[in-house]
Amino acid sequence: MKRVAIIGGGSAGWITAAYLNAVLNADGAKRAAITVIESPRIARIGVGEATVPSIRQLLSTIGIDEKRFLCAADATFKGAIRFEGWQGKAVPGYFHPFDRRAAMVPDKAVQDWLSSDRKIPWADTVSALAHLCAGGYAPKAPDWPDYGSSFPYAYHMDADKFAQTLCALAVGKGVRHIRDDITGADIGPDGQIKALHRRGGARITADLYLDCTGFAAVLTGKALGTPWVDFSPWLLCDRAIAMRVPYAVYDPEGSIRPYTRALALKAGWAWDIGLINRRGIGYVYSSAFIDDDSAERELRALEGPHAQDLEARRLRFAVGHRKQFWNGNCIAIGMAAGFVEPLESTALYLVQAAAAALCDYFPDQGRPAALMAQRFNAGMSALYAEILDFINLHYCLSRRQDTGFWRQVQKREHITPRLRARLELWRHKPVSAHDFEESLRLFSPQSYEYILYGMHFAPGPAQAGRAAAVPAHIQNIVSASKAKFGQHTHWLRTVTGARLAS
Repeated sequence: MKRVAIIGGGSAGWITAAYLNAVLNADGAKRAAITVIESPRIARIGVGEATVPSIRQLLSTIGIDEKRFLCAADATFKGAIRFEGWQGKAVPGYFHPFDRRAAMVPDKAVQDWLSSDRKIPWADTVSALAHLCAGGYAPKAPDWPDYGSSFPYAYHMDADKFAQTLCALAVGKGVRHIRDDITGADIGPDGQIKALHRRGGARITADLYLDCTGFAAVLTGKALGTPWVDFSPWLLCDRAIAMRVPYAVYDPEGSIRPYTRALALKAGWAWDIGLINRRGIGYVYSSAFIDDDSAERELRALEGPHAQDLEARRLRFAVGHRKQFWNGNCIAIGMAAGFVEPLESTALYLVQAAAAALCDYFPDQGRPAALMAQRFNAGMSALYAEILDFINLHYCLSRRQDTGFWRQVQKREHITPRLRARLELWRHKPVSAHDFEESLRLFSPQSYEYILYGMHFAPGPAQAGRAAAVPAHIQNIVSASKAKFGQHTHWLRTVTGARLAS
């Protein structure tokens, strides 16, 4: 049995602990003795309020039922992201929904929309979920089984409460939990961690050390000095301000939206997420174009007068990742491994992906650790590169000229080389799976379509003589789904019994 020491709690530490325990120690197998060492003095950052649909597989694997999760984490449903203002205030926003159509060859849906006047947004012509989200509907019926639906969906949740829930679940299933600080590490001449020093005096020894200490990167960064791969030439934002808005302070609509809002601001963008008992809002921005105080004033002004007395948390971050995620016997997971701004809610997905890959490459049963590390590192590097391209896409397609930030992000030198080549291709042809030589793991070609066509980047001009239309089969799916699913807020109140916005 391998001894695994996870340094740091929070979402990264407890997702990893719960997932590894569920997979490696399932059905009586005892492949890993897992210990989480969590500092009692360091507060959790609490980021990661929005997720992608793979979160349902994670929750199912670790063995928590959906209703319990929704109640424990103040969670709500998320079926899409709505981008507003990315082409300027006068241009309507667009949805990036999670549902995927069965694209034919040739793709008639794309052909029909491209040869129309394009006055109906692309997502509305191919996605029933876009219509359901816009109407405030849940993505499933109240009596459907846990994590089951005819539509992909994710959640908004309180990251702190999620970590607490996973902690209780994992400890109840055998994970050891130590509340103490790590004050140092013994590194051998071979670059392997030999032991960790605790403030409480005792040492921690393990076969594998998982660094889940967030931006501090106590093991992979400070102890091992693992090099950094910098994404800042392509993603200019390096700061964030986050606020919590209880519904008792301000409830803008009297209902909870089943989607994330991403609103473009002067030097970046703001998120707006509805949980059961509050909203989470925040501003991700570039310090090269706005100072922290001005950014906070802009966020408070966007929210309104009621936000003037709300507490604001300021965060600084670097975008990129460690050159080696698995370095010696240390594996960095979560923000210790890397960070890409949360525009497409990828933070918790990257934790889940790392935990799943570690289970696949777990160095026991005669598997050479060096070979497992090589494959783990290659896979995670490719995943970060995929996410970088996709986030970069949102910025470089903007045509805003009203601030220095928006003019800068469109410049050629701030577009990744691989994305530049594809954009040149997509000026002449629609997106297709053949355009991607790598295996896409998170963002499908259809995700690219939603952003490209939502941002009015498409081959050829619109055809004024032919009106775009919502196909009958989409209309039928929407009508049938509305009748079965019901309003999102009503669904949450009925199923969870939670007291929600009135």
